[in-house]
Amino acid sequence: GLEEATKYFQLPIKINAVAMKGYTDDDILDFALLARTKPYQIRFIEFMPLDADRTWTRDQVLTGKEIIDRINAVWQLEAVTRPGQREPADLFRFKDGTGEIGLIASVSEPFCDSCNRVRLTADGKLRTCLFSLNETDIKTPLRTGATDREIADLFIEAVRNKELGHHINDPTFIQPERSMSAIGG
Repeated sequence: GLEEATKYFQLPIKINAVAMKGYTDDDILDFALLARTKPYQIRFIEFMPLDADRTWTRDQVLTGKEIIDRINAVWQLEAVTRPGQREPADLFRFKDGTGEIGLIASVSEPFCDSCNRVRLTADGKLRTCLFSLNETDIKTPLRTGATDREIADLFIEAVRNKELGHHINDPTFIQPERSMSAIGG
């Protein structure tokens, strides 16, 4: 499927891979090799407390530093700077110029203060943070004839009240009810 997708989509194709100790840590180098040999940007994501079975623990998190260290032990990486461009992933390329990986280290290195993302769920709820405990209903106003201005105002108000951070690393952290599969990614 990925090879077929290269015929139709802008390259590189971004592939997300969740990194978990004791589960996917042996796959890190295989994914890195894929980024070196195919037109794919592998984006490693630290395991976050958005699992449906609520078994997440901090000791399962394979940190961004650990991921980079494992890859650097085989193939040297260098950071890719992108002036003026903001994405959740920090980009690295292999020093020999072949391939690129992304790293989303939202647990070990939160980037909440520069986050510019919101998410609209499949059931029409606006989330200003993956870990938000609040959602703004967009579907109902859309279906009941709200004007474009009214919808825009809902977005503006939600973003105005966006959380300052996800608080994963705080003792008061509360895991949201929805898992990642219910939020959408």
